Amino acid sequence: MEHQSLALFSNYYEQSNTEIDFTDLIQVLGGGTPKTRESTYWNGNIPFFTPKDVGFPYTLATEKTITEDGLLHCNSRLYPVNTVFVTARGTVGKVGIAGVPMAMNQSCYALIGKGIHQLLVYFYTLKAIDRLKHKASGAVFDAIITKDFETEQVFKLSPNDTDTFIRIVEPMYQSILNNSIEKQRLIALRDSLLPKLMSGEIDISKLDI
Repeated sequence: MEHQSLALFSNYYEQSNTEIDFTDLIQVLGGGTPKTRESTYWNGNIPFFTPKDVGFPYTLATEKTITEDGLLHCNSRLYPVNTVFVTARGTVGKVGIAGVPMAMNQSCYALIGKGIHQLLVYFYTLKAIDRLKHKASGAVFDAIITKDFETEQVFKLSPNDTDTFIRIVEPMYQSILNNSIEKQRLIALRDSLLPKLMSGEIDISKLDI
């Protein structure tokens, strides 16, 4: 579905004659990290997105988590579901979508649409990142800065093409997200039951299988 959606967007994108500044459509926001030595800031229930956590396309779980207190003591807001993340340092130029609310560190950007659907933010961002990589051809693409987005332009879909695209693609991505959440739930269930089965804490010998 990801490839089909990108092909559909590219078709509409290439038909557009309206070039517009990327930041006229999309707000670029930053993140931050709480003090690592402050234990009360860490291992809470808030996912903390870093470049290691990029999902395809959704991220549901992160390697690190922070507490409510940690969120209050860093430069990241709690970004909602469907926020688009771009990795700016380390693994540069990876694009993903938040599948659950999460905070974010300073090595990424969070992208929020200015009155446009977040799926459009996602696909416009993919186009912008492709152009940035193309411009860097032959050079080291080792970072993305805010100015890169401010100087980048994209072709804006017409209102009719926008409506058609969202009508087709939104149910597809909702299905991807729902399936990803269910897969995560089943993995967690397996991981909790398997040790109990191996230890004999759960006896299935009398089950009629």
